[in-house]
Amino acid sequence: MLATIRRPRNLLLATVPLAFALLIIPAPSQPASPATSAPGMALFPPTLTPTSVPPTPTPLPTPEPPTPAPIAAAPAPQPQPSEVRVGLQVGHWKSNELPDELNRLRTSSGTAAGGVTELQVNLDITNRVAELLRSRGIITDVLPATVPPGYQAAAFISIHADGSPNTKARGFKLATPWRTSRAAQHLQDVMVEEYRKATEMPRDGAITMNMRGYYAFSWRRHTHAVAKTTPSVIVEMGFLTNPTDRAMLTSKQDLIAKGIANGIIRYLNERDVADLGALEPPDFKQHRPASPDGVVVRAIPADTGKVIARAGGDARLSPFQERDGWFQVFVRGSGGVIGWVRRDQLIETDDPLPTPLPATDS
Repeated sequence: MLATIRRPRNLLLATVPLAFALLIIPAPSQPASPATSAPGMALFPPTLTPTSVPPTPTPLPTPEPPTPAPIAAAPAPQPQPSEVRVGLQVGHWKSNELPDELNRLRTSSGTAAGGVTELQVNLDITNRVAELLRSRGIITDVLPATVPPGYQAAAFISIHADGSPNTKARGFKLATPWRTSRAAQHLQDVMVEEYRKATEMPRDGAITMNMRGYYAFSWRRHTHAVAKTTPSVIVEMGFLTNPTDRAMLTSKQDLIAKGIANGIIRYLNERDVADLGALEPPDFKQHRPASPDGVVVRAIPADTGKVIARAGGDARLSPFQERDGWFQVFVRGSGGVIGWVRRDQLIETDDPLPTPLPATDS
């Protein structure tokens, strides 16, 4: 994650903002009403109506996705000012075709349970999300495992399903790259809200290092990755290995697709296209404790947070996120300790940044 990529002269977000109508999701006990926007923002009229959901899971076919429009390698062609582009990556689709720089991931095929593979679920639901976004006038690319070099879009979402030896584990996850831009954090926050609202699924907060270090985010390390300024998230829609989640993923695909699509639409409506700084990931230097006694590393950014480690006075800490006067840091040489340290307890060093971690899949 260490090669600098220059920001393109014209970003896709630097346009007059459009407003898109959220998709209608039926409430359990009363009819759903169309979402509204702020006064003065013209919405595309809702065109979707609630569809009946089969009472029991139905087998998933293995659909052949529509061939996405060709995407040029960086620098990507700039769209007309009225265009908004979103990239949806189908987790594990065509992993065997990954380029040589990612050849170690060519055998990554995802999880499977109950006679259903993750790829089937990812492909089916991603195509449904794409159709919903296109129905709102949003240009949508359906991407395989290989991301076009320096891919630029208003948002990039990698869509996956989870798995665990523990069949009781359930819930959805969303994660941003290690160095999270304000735009990516905004995208994640609204997608969490809309997905939970649509599906009523619990959120699993156990975000893995593989999710934060997902290869498609690693523009510092890889050519085939999103551009530095493309807000990106990875979503695990639920656990295929859990019967309850699997029933949702295989019988309520439209509901799940609407939850994902509404999160994206809401982000596009709320983002400030004039705030180009929101697209820039933070670029922190290496730090060390200000005191020779070291610092306490906590589980949350608060003095009341659980102490998860103590870093000595000579420790080196790599910040990747800042919140309310706290740094979220990776403690070097600690066996993978990640936690929160008060910013005023650290000082910058002139040490070179560490070599980026190897590419990972979710």
